[in-house]
Amino acid sequence: MSDWKVSKLGEVCTKIGSGATPRGGKESYKKQGIPLIRSQNVLDFTFSHEGLAFIDDRQAQQLENVTVQKDDVLINITGDSVARACMVPDEYLPARVSQHVSIVRTNPSIADPRFVLYFLQQQKSHLLSIGASGGTRNALTKSMLEGLALPLPDISTQRDISATLLALDNKIIHNKKINHHLAPPRSATDSSPDIRRGKRVSRRAVSASDCLASESLCK
Repeated sequence: MSDWKVSKLGEVCTKIGSGATPRGGKESYKKQGIPLIRSQNVLDFTFSHEGLAFIDDRQAQQLENVTVQKDDVLINITGDSVARACMVPDEYLPARVSQHVSIVRTNPSIADPRFVLYFLQQQKSHLLSIGASGGTRNALTKSMLEGLALPLPDISTQRDISATLLALDNKIIHNKKINHHLAPPRSATDSSPDIRRGKRVSRRAVSASDCLASESLCK
């Protein structure tokens, strides 16, 4: 890492900026239309469609300067969810963002957007600290984001690092889904019915087989 160049985030981005809420607030939202991404939709590394708001073409036109594009990184800049960051799946694009969410759009020839996402999440404790220093409500300003010191290897190395971390994240998500669907313990007795085999076996034997199954999933 000694040969990595340290740049300010603002130097490697073509856009850092937040949006706005359409006039009329929640009452102006539509049942369908163009997505308006709010802070509740931006989780750590994950985009949530729960509670996703929609606006019409006229409203979207007024927010055209905060259109979310492919590979944009979004980060929450106010409130209790400050510093959560993610990227948006393509099926929700084009979208707009509220005033509580900032777009971080990198120059892809200099900074890989997913590398920047991992950097922002790695820096979350620092972001929470500086976000709490300016007043009674947590907030990250545009200048705070622009001034973040970002260590950057060459673009090829950035992409390799991003691809490796993404593969690990996907494997973790896959294993969690599998574990979620595993049968729960059936009984507190030592000889519980093993429904998977249609016979009774000891809890210790079942536990051992589960451990081996879990290990095989992680290989």
